[in-house]
Amino acid sequence: MEPRLTGIRAVLFDLGDTLFRLHPMDFASAHRQFARLLSQRCGLDVHAAETATADVSVRLRETFRERQQSGSTAEPSIAESALPLLSRFGDDARWLANALDAAFGEADIARWDAPPGRPMEVRRFIDSGFRVAFVSNTQTPPVLMRRRLAEFGLLELAEVAVFSVEVGQRKPGERIYRAALEALDMPPESAVFVGDRVREDVLGPQSLGMRAVLTHEFRQEDLAKAQPAGVIQSLAALWEFL
Repeated sequence: MEPRLTGIRAVLFDLGDTLFRLHPMDFASAHRQFARLLSQRCGLDVHAAETATADVSVRLRETFRERQQSGSTAEPSIAESALPLLSRFGDDARWLANALDAAFGEADIARWDAPPGRPMEVRRFIDSGFRVAFVSNTQTPPVLMRRRLAEFGLLELAEVAVFSVEVGQRKPGERIYRAALEALDMPPESAVFVGDRVREDVLGPQSLGMRAVLTHEFRQEDLAKAQPAGVIQSLAALWEFL
């Protein structure tokens, strides 16, 4: 029997690979959709539109990689990052940046795979008196995130859903956790964070004074030197700590 966590009044959940599985993203589908829109909007032939799409995609990946390597937790939207890369299209650049943002967002939420009965499992925490929040790193437009969560029957279960692209900062940056805690009016020591990543879902929350539980239900990350309150193989196993 694992030692129980005392004084917990709120459970903050990560989303992808915590409450549902993330399958590989279909980037090719997003590229095709954007190339088609680019061709229609700007009158490019198919080959030119596909070439321009590939160029923007490569440069976006380079931008994201450089930001990650620098250690920055800043989280601009894909539209913000893509806008300067699309400047050659003049007045259409903003529209195209938003279209690219939506195309990647749709590809992202299409890969979510929630296990049967997951809403009932989350509702059990609420019925037992715990406050529930979702805290997720994502560049997908929040309107798409909330739409998909609603389709899964999860959105209505969270008092607050905090997305990094809205806050402008990714986990393990402090601001995104504080946004959720402040929305719940909850001190860190009264909350437990549940997620699948050591840096973002264990070390980050612990740095603020939250307890943290690592889930291995969908992906297994090595603990290294991290010391979560526990490691679980299923959401139901979280009750061993509460």
